[in-house]
Amino acid sequence: MKYEKITDLIGNTPLLKIPESVHGLKNIELYGKLEMMNPFGSVKDRVAWGLVKDDIEEIQSKQKTIYENSSGNTAKALQVIASMHGAKTKLITYMAKVDGVKDIVRMLGAEIEEVLGGSECFDPNDPNDPQYLIAKMVKDDPERTYFPSQFTNPKNPLIHYESTGKEIVEDLGKVDYFFGGLGTSGSTLGAARRIREEGNDQLVTVGICASKNDFIPGIRSLDQMWESGLFTKGNYQDFVYVDSGESVDAMMELVQKVGILCGPTSGASYLGCLRYLRKIDGELNEKKTAVFIVCDRLEWYVDYIRQRRPNLFGRLPKPGSIQTFEKDVREDQYVIPLDSLPSWLSEKDPIVVDVRGNLAYKMMTIPGAINIPWELFETMIDSADPFPRDRTILLVCPIGEKTTRYAAYLQSRNYDAYSLEGGMLAWRNAREDQTSMAVK
Repeated sequence: MKYEKITDLIGNTPLLKIPESVHGLKNIELYGKLEMMNPFGSVKDRVAWGLVKDDIEEIQSKQKTIYENSSGNTAKALQVIASMHGAKTKLITYMAKVDGVKDIVRMLGAEIEEVLGGSECFDPNDPNDPQYLIAKMVKDDPERTYFPSQFTNPKNPLIHYESTGKEIVEDLGKVDYFFGGLGTSGSTLGAARRIREEGNDQLVTVGICASKNDFIPGIRSLDQMWESGLFTKGNYQDFVYVDSGESVDAMMELVQKVGILCGPTSGASYLGCLRYLRKIDGELNEKKTAVFIVCDRLEWYVDYIRQRRPNLFGRLPKPGSIQTFEKDVREDQYVIPLDSLPSWLSEKDPIVVDVRGNLAYKMMTIPGAINIPWELFETMIDSADPFPRDRTILLVCPIGEKTTRYAAYLQSRNYDAYSLEGGMLAWRNAREDQTSMAVK
């Protein structure tokens, strides 16, 4: 089998049947769409090439720089494609959370600028948001910049409609259930539309989301999905929430029992589909078919996996670690409502800890707050008792997700710790509303 260009290898990935002995489903045949077998290693190869291929000659001839909001798989694929065509990339993104992927992208030659605004989920009205910053740069210098905009470009789901979905229908015909992790939502949106049109108009599409206060590469929590982007809640019949540790466990099941060397995002999609399908399997009176996306490879997530499952590397998890902590109680006992914050601050005089990055902290924070970025903060609370127990602690992060979990963990260790409801984004918006009313 001969090919002229590496980009000709993108797509036409295999569907692998997962053995019943592994997943345990009696009435459902389960297939993994092996997107990790694309040439650059992920489902994002389709989007990266699909978004730029029609304009690559112009990008090359005019020496334009490709800008994108990514430090992960899209960034990796874009950088390889750009290098092949003598172009440059500049990636503007929130703090990259998987160093292994970021290191590969930098090694390939990309320039990465990490920014932190008031929110670490998308906010197109935030002047510190990567999407906002890139759009402004392109508007200011359209002759030298190119912005594929994977989060907003309708070509994203169209690419999956024309390729991923088409391939699934050609290989399987009727598909009853389709599962994918929600990042840009392009793959689930586009592929599901093709399956629904040609394979089964009763297709059930299920989005896999990260649990609150957790991080899975390439997957957002439902609260973080950007309604003004490609994501539309009505395109999904249901959502399943998974956490990072369980996703690594599910990934290892695929690795060890099926031989798929996939990453934790694929584990999340596999885990989510099993949770959904096992609830309905016994009620079915005919065979059904389900497909989930195996989105990328294992290798660049080693540090991420080690942090969540140290036992896989011959290390025992530390008793009482933040990584193994689970809370199963009402969140209101950990959260300070935004409207009561001024009086609460005055009464409690707490230590206020802003766990965002240094740049975001410098731009805006609660008066008197100290800055301990979350990576360092987790290490501190995991290894020591960093705060006096006779002082109340208020923790703030972009939208309150991380710090609610931190507050619960610290309360379990007898600290008087709380999280700010809605985080810095809510606090900033409240200040802007007050300023606006004062001007009026």
